[in-house]
Amino acid sequence: MKGIIIMINNEFIEKLDSKMNISEIILNGNFNFTNEESTSIITGLMDKSIKQENFLLNISHDLRGHLNVILSIMQCIDYGSIAINDKKAMEYMKIVKRNSLKMLKLVNNLIDTTKLENNYYILHKKNIDIISMIEGTISCIDKYAKQKNIQLIFDTNEEECLMAVDPDAIDRIVMNLLSNSIKFSYTNTNVYINIMVMGDKITISIRDEGPGISKEYQEKVFNRFYQVSNKKDRENSGSGIGLDLVNYLVKSMDGSIELKSEEGNGCEFIITLPITIVEEQDDFCIRDESNKIQMLEVEFSDIYNN
Repeated sequence: MKGIIIMINNEFIEKLDSKMNISEIILNGNFNFTNEESTSIITGLMDKSIKQENFLLNISHDLRGHLNVILSIMQCIDYGSIAINDKKAMEYMKIVKRNSLKMLKLVNNLIDTTKLENNYYILHKKNIDIISMIEGTISCIDKYAKQKNIQLIFDTNEEECLMAVDPDAIDRIVMNLLSNSIKFSYTNTNVYINIMVMGDKITISIRDEGPGISKEYQEKVFNRFYQVSNKKDRENSGSGIGLDLVNYLVKSMDGSIELKSEEGNGCEFIITLPITIVEEQDDFCIRDESNKIQMLEVEFSDIYNN
């Protein structure tokens, strides 16, 4: 630890040198803290530091793992261990692609979350039928669900709902949540997507029949420094960035997200968004469907099998 900057209510207080005894500085310095408050501050700083270190270790481990797979295969090809015309070459190329997509997803989520956190992320809103759009996205996702024999069940109380949204942001939210649902769900189960239009609000619910999340961890799932994982299956683990990104995207559109879950009884994520209309639509929102296909490959790289 090179040093600690102490801030209270976002105001700079003092930079502490790493060689100094932090407890003595806080207890004996010019800070008007009680012993309990000082202990709380120290504990909070240490806890945050440990979480950030664990987060960086997890990200580094994931990136290194994917890179090692790619480099190992490319070295085998380069050294002549694998013939280019070999039937297995295509299988190796699929592994390279899958691991490349996983790294791209990790980096994209990290960059966009950082942009959102620092108000650098720009939403490009246009008036669209959000129900039709989400239904189309689900149709594209169905092939990934079928790899685990999972059925996607879509339901809505209205046939259409015109509202101002950033289409890419909505796709990222829906894809990310469905990717998690499919990834953590058991085979031969269902994932339910339900849309409810109620007055000036719309709710999007995504519910699975997976292992669920215990109450003690539910508040932590939207924290990038918390890693959602299945202890019995290392492959079914996450960096924690995805749900953090979803949370930021929803809030950037003045919405809210809620998690309902009981351990052993699946998860339900409920998104609520205000229904608004924009008079001047963003020309940037003209979309290329090929971009959506690429986005799907990236977002579902954890269960990609083609």
